[in-house]
Amino acid sequence: MAGGRLSCFFTSSLGLLLGVYFYNAGASDGQRVIHKQVGESVELSPDKPTEGVTFARWTYKGNTVAKDHSVATENNPFQGRLEIYTNYSLKIRKLTLPDSGEFSFVSEDKDQQRPTVSISLRVHEPLTQQPNLTSRIIQPSFNGTCTVLLECKTAPDRNITYSWTVGSQTYKGPELQRSISTQDGAITFTCTITDAVSNKSASLIQTCRNQTSTNTTLRSERHGGVHIMWILTGTFGSLVLIIIILIAICGCKQRKTASDSNELTVYADVSDFTHEDRMALKPCSLYDTIENGAQMVTEGPQTVYDQIQFNRVKGPSLSPYQDLS
Repeated sequence: MAGGRLSCFFTSSLGLLLGVYFYNAGASDGQRVIHKQVGESVELSPDKPTEGVTFARWTYKGNTVAKDHSVATENNPFQGRLEIYTNYSLKIRKLTLPDSGEFSFVSEDKDQQRPTVSISLRVHEPLTQQPNLTSRIIQPSFNGTCTVLLECKTAPDRNITYSWTVGSQTYKGPELQRSISTQDGAITFTCTITDAVSNKSASLIQTCRNQTSTNTTLRSERHGGVHIMWILTGTFGSLVLIIIILIAICGCKQRKTASDSNELTVYADVSDFTHEDRMALKPCSLYDTIENGAQMVTEGPQTVYDQIQFNRVKGPSLSPYQDLS
C-alpha cells in the first residue's frame, strides 16, 4: 500500500516537472531576442508565412507603430526611421539606445487570430577600448616553476563576459592563475571581453626566469650604479679643483698689482718730501759749509733713497763762503 502511494507521488512529480519544462520551452520559442549596435538597422519579421492574412498590427511597448501596410503617425518614436514591407516585416533604421524594448506582431487569418509573435530588441553601445591587463609573477621555486597572476578589467557598467586564451587552451573569468616553468620560454596571455554585439582583446607576455639569473642581473645593475657614482664623484672633484686653482691665480695677480701700486706711491712721496725740503733751504753760513764738507767724505750711497738724498744735498749752495774752502 505504501509502495503504491510512493509510486503515485513520484509519477505526479515527474508529470509536473515535465509540464513546467515544456511550458518554458514554448515560451522561450515564442519570443526572440535581437541584439544590435547603435546606428545599425534591424528588420523584424513575423517569422511565419503571411499569405491570407486579413489583419496585421505591430506594437511597441503597447503602442501601435504600424497597421496593415501603413506606418502609424501618432505616438510613434520611430517616425521617419520605420518602414513596413508587403510581407509585414518591419525595418527600423539608425537605432538608438532608447529603441530597446518589446515588439509584438498580432495578425488574423480568415477571421481567426494567428499566434502572436514577440520580439525583444536590445540596442548596445559597441566596445571601443581594449581591456586593461595587470599581472604579477612569483619567482620560481627550486623546481623551476613560476606562478603567474593575471587580471582583466574594463568598464564595470557593461554586461561583459571575460575569457583568457593561453596557447590552445581557453579559460573563463576576469582573473587567471597559471603555473609556467623556466623551460616554457615566453608565453602569451590574451584576454577577450565580449558583449552581445562586439568584442575587444589585449595580450601580454610572461617569462619564468631562474632565481640565479635574476640575482646576477640585480648584482650587475648594482655594480653599474656604483661605477656611475664614482664617475660623477670624480667629475665633481675635478671641477672643484679647477675652480680653486683659478681663484688662487686671480688672487696672486691682484696682490702683485697692489704691490706695484704701493711702490710707485712711495717714490712719489719721497720725491715730494725732498722737493719741499729743498725749497725750504736757507743761505748757508760758514758752519753749514763745514758740515756739508764733512758729509761729503762719507761713503757713497748704499740704497736708492741714499742716492736721492746725496745728490740733492750736493747741489750748489747759494752761500758765497763756499768758495773759501
